[in-house]
Amino acid sequence: MKLIATLLVVLVCVSAAPRNPFDYSKKRSLTAVMAEVEAKLNNKSPLDAILNVLRDFRDAVNTEQVNHDEIYNTQQAECASENEFRSRQVQDAQTVLRDSTAALNVCNTSKIRTTNVQEVNQQQYFSAQEHMTSVLSAAETEAGYFKRRGRDYEDALHAIDEAQDILATIYSGSGSFAEISRVSKSMLQTAFNIKETAKFAPIFYAFAQLAAQEGQLDESALERVAQLLDTLRSNIQEAYNDYSASNAASVAAFNDQKERIGQTIARLEAQNERLQNKLTNLVQCIGTQSAIAQTASGKLQRNQQLWDQAQTLCSTFANEYNYATQARRNELQLVAQLEEMVAERFDQVEDENHERNQRLASSVGY
Repeated sequence: MKLIATLLVVLVCVSAAPRNPFDYSKKRSLTAVMAEVEAKLNNKSPLDAILNVLRDFRDAVNTEQVNHDEIYNTQQAECASENEFRSRQVQDAQTVLRDSTAALNVCNTSKIRTTNVQEVNQQQYFSAQEHMTSVLSAAETEAGYFKRRGRDYEDALHAIDEAQDILATIYSGSGSFAEISRVSKSMLQTAFNIKETAKFAPIFYAFAQLAAQEGQLDESALERVAQLLDTLRSNIQEAYNDYSASNAASVAAFNDQKERIGQTIARLEAQNERLQNKLTNLVQCIGTQSAIAQTASGKLQRNQQLWDQAQTLCSTFANEYNYATQARRNELQLVAQLEEMVAERFDQVEDENHERNQRLASSVGY
């Protein structure tokens, strides 16, 4: 009974040790083993029979440890594989997120810069359009002015021609000075219109002298007036030619300016189209990179969570294994102590029996 009490004390001490919720030793009943050992001791069973009970218990513990080792090794391999996989997934997501974020920043910056350039380009385009409108309006005004001034020059030349014809009829005796007076008024009006009154002044003076000498004219006076008309016509024709040449130069300059402005407008339109296409591509880039970054961020968060969960689970596996292994060591230590105590008890009983037999033998001899 003293042996059983001692074993119970050891059992209580071992049971008081902290156990993991996953302790595999709970599948066995150490109390039942103790009860069986006690029964065999009470029945004075052989030592081997008692030790076999303890050996069977120890073998069960060792078998359980071997099985748990295999399970734990499998868990460790799976944890290593999961850690490697999740680590790679997290790194890939971080790389994609970093690259897509960088590309997104580039696209956003380029979009802002392109938008500013497009605004400047549009301002230049509107200014060129306004310039073209102004040039066309000025050219139209100038063309109208030239047309009116050209008619004035032509009217002046026509009036001079008519004066020459009248002078010829007077020279032949069939003309009248009254017609000279009429054409003088027409010539005076055209002189004012073309702003050449100074060139017309000598002929008006000559006409006045002819009118004062009516009835007393000679051929030399008419010839001098005719020469003045010829000179006047040449001067007016030359002025008309100069004016036409000046207008032609103005038209050429206008056409050159119009062409240059048109080229500028065409260049600005083409540039605006390129900028618009670039903006469209940049908007697509922003949308695409934003989607990629969002997907990568989700992937990173998801895999990081799964990785953390896997590490927590693997840590649980390790704790479970360590606690269960320690519990089995404690059980094996207890079994070893029980075996030693049982053997010592049998030795003691055997010694006591031997002494009693000797005493009995001595008493019989007497």
